[in-house]
Amino acid sequence: MALSRAEPVLTHPDKLFWPGVTKGDLAAYWRAMASVALPGLAARPLAILRCPDGVEGPRFFQKHARSVLPAAIRSGTLLGQPYLVIDDARGLLAMTQIAALELHGWQATEQDPEHPDRLVFDLDPGEDLPFVSVVEAAHIVRDHLAHAGLTSFCRTTGGHGLHVVVPLSRKAGWARVRDFAHETSIALVQAHPALFVATPRKQARHAHIFIDWLRNGPGATAIASYSPRARPGATVATPLAWKEVNPTLDPDIWTLRSVPGRVATQPDPWADYGDIVQDVS
Repeated sequence: MALSRAEPVLTHPDKLFWPGVTKGDLAAYWRAMASVALPGLAARPLAILRCPDGVEGPRFFQKHARSVLPAAIRSGTLLGQPYLVIDDARGLLAMTQIAALELHGWQATEQDPEHPDRLVFDLDPGEDLPFVSVVEAAHIVRDHLAHAGLTSFCRTTGGHGLHVVVPLSRKAGWARVRDFAHETSIALVQAHPALFVATPRKQARHAHIFIDWLRNGPGATAIASYSPRARPGATVATPLAWKEVNPTLDPDIWTLRSVPGRVATQPDPWADYGDIVQDVS
């Protein structure tokens, strides 16, 4: 996406954010990825993870404009929740300038904060569970949602889990969407007690997958598609086609270095995401 002449100034481009990956590299990534990343980021309330000294230094989440931020990053409050927001590719570079390595979005837009436009199930496995079990879980969630008449999409989280994302038509409010997410999670736990739990307690997650439905409320966020993670390898939350969600899937291969080439050479796996008209009943 083209940038205007008011492109934010990027200081110290040689500063390391990840081992072998510089601030300048992150800026180049966002320049290459702006056109595919911004539809899920622009004009959407955000929380950010900042790592001023890179991934090996201190880090902190930020939702408030605690200090002076670049002009391309706005701030506000909706439904009693503070947030930050960007509008265009300049905002992505401004985030790079302040070492915001991770961008986490609401499941609603700034324009219509009371009606979610997506629902996210975060499949978060216990440390002792192989990734193939997460793949199996994602398909179970997909099939359950399809039985309810809902089309869903999958992405890596840049970590150990997967997200199952349901586009919504902004008819239902937060309460109904949150109730649906909770009801779905409980139904999946009841149907597959050896695989799922619906509680974040660490003890309960031994050899199980926490189906995190709590991402679906005002102020709650999930990592945005194409956002890097402040993790070893500079992994990226990457949208997938369902056929890619198979036992051979290795989420660690999708990184700040590899994802631009994937996007440039392969069809968009979520190409019909914006065409889906559906909502929870």
